[in-house]
Amino acid sequence: MKRITRWYTPLTTEARAKRFASSEQPGTVVTVPQPGGRAERFRLTDMPLYGPHRGTFAADRIDYL
Repeated sequence: MKRITRWYTPLTTEARAKRFASSEQPGTVVTVPQPGGRAERFRLTDMPLYGPHRGTFAADRIDYL
């Protein structure tokens, strides 16, 4: 299977864009640390974003740890 390297831009609960690099395949779950010791988990997608986020890809929030 082809591996991808792209920037993913999920939106946090404060509606701020959070970007992180990943070389994982779509469907991979990534844990993103948050201030205060909590963490959010996102499932990487291959869905492109447009507008100001053109060239980035979305990640779906799964849950909080």
